[in-house]
Amino acid sequence: MNSGPKPARSPLLFIFLTVFIDLLGFGIVIPLLPIYSKYFDASELELGLLFSCFSGMQFLFAPLWGRISDRIGRRPVLIGGLVGTAIAYLLFARATSMAMLYAARLLAGFFGANISSAQAYIADVTTEKDRAKGMGLIGAAFGLGFTFGPLLGGLLTRHAAGSTVLPAMPGYLAAALSLSAALFGFLKLPEPVRHAAAASRIFGVAQLRDAFTNGRIGVLMLLNFMNLFAFSCFEAMFTRFGLARFPDKFGLDRPIEKASLDQVLDAAPYAGTYLFAIGIISAVIQGGLIRRLVPRFGETKLAIAGPLILGVALAIIGVAGGLLSWPFVIVGCLVMPLGFGLTNPSVAGLISRASPKDKQGAYLGMSQSAASLARVVGPPVAGIFFAMGPSKPFFASAGVLAVAGVIAATYRRRYGRTFTDGADASGTAGAEAAANLE
Repeated sequence: MNSGPKPARSPLLFIFLTVFIDLLGFGIVIPLLPIYSKYFDASELELGLLFSCFSGMQFLFAPLWGRISDRIGRRPVLIGGLVGTAIAYLLFARATSMAMLYAARLLAGFFGANISSAQAYIADVTTEKDRAKGMGLIGAAFGLGFTFGPLLGGLLTRHAAGSTVLPAMPGYLAAALSLSAALFGFLKLPEPVRHAAAASRIFGVAQLRDAFTNGRIGVLMLLNFMNLFAFSCFEAMFTRFGLARFPDKFGLDRPIEKASLDQVLDAAPYAGTYLFAIGIISAVIQGGLIRRLVPRFGETKLAIAGPLILGVALAIIGVAGGLLSWPFVIVGCLVMPLGFGLTNPSVAGLISRASPKDKQGAYLGMSQSAASLARVVGPPVAGIFFAMGPSKPFFASAGVLAVAGVIAATYRRRYGRTFTDGADASGTAGAEAAANLE
């Protein structure tokens, strides 16, 4: 007798909504971190650590959550992570010191690392042919959550700036959203059929070594890191770049290369609007267009095209900074979502297809760790390049993506036929599919 939820007509829809609601709550608190840290007289270094500690925890624990989901199931890990995230947001809302803020962000990063379980769930319920399409839904949920969350949080900063009392409502709202997502998953999300070995170990050094000595997975992890590194450089420096080169577009009347915290905070709503448009376009591409492109071109071709297009977009923005041409910035921002929207689901789909079926969660968790590490390393590296010139971070990121494109092309030459034919990690399925095609 099964006491779980009744199987849904489309479990992918519920994964999409669960991830979206969770990321919406996460995004709401992001614009408020500078306000909270300023209230507690934190330095810019402490503020930077407050941002990066979340990604640092994801880097450390994403493989663990993925492997646990391989062993006990996707559903309990997803629901439990949402409940834990809600507790972290409640702690954020009740913070009375920087120590409590750090604890809240560390806790949120720990439980938020379970997003690899959502990717593993997609891998469980989709065929290899449709894997990238399913991963595109995760990307779309990410994009929409990160887009609408910070936009809503940015609007709240207008009311919080100058206040003598910290606004607790955003934290409570984020907690309520996470609890709603947990309840939604508990009632509607079925446990997929899993292929895990019952006695498998949770995670260990051996699995880590195997992943990076496996040519396919190691290269894909590197590609994931490089792509997210470049995009995180853009995210970190876009507002400061705007203040230095296009102050009138960010609410100022003169250029400022060394912006104060207050000036960055005042410009946040303007940057939020621009990033909102980028996020919407990226979500549409990952959630819709990728479904049409994968069958036509294949994941490996898209994994080559994505970073190259994203690199061109960043180079255009860098050139715009030198020419002081805002229309060029708009062009770059319109091209960027296409590159980012093609890259994420394609690489995630390839990682899933290259992973042994009983280790999907663990290896997708490692992929999330690579992405989190990129978000930790990217902003400070971008800051170093920004000190050399406001356009330098974008040119440097474009260079990283050009190398990523070459690596992806090399990967396609070596493994492209296997994955086009739908092979699993052992290559057996690909051989059978090729025989059928012939």
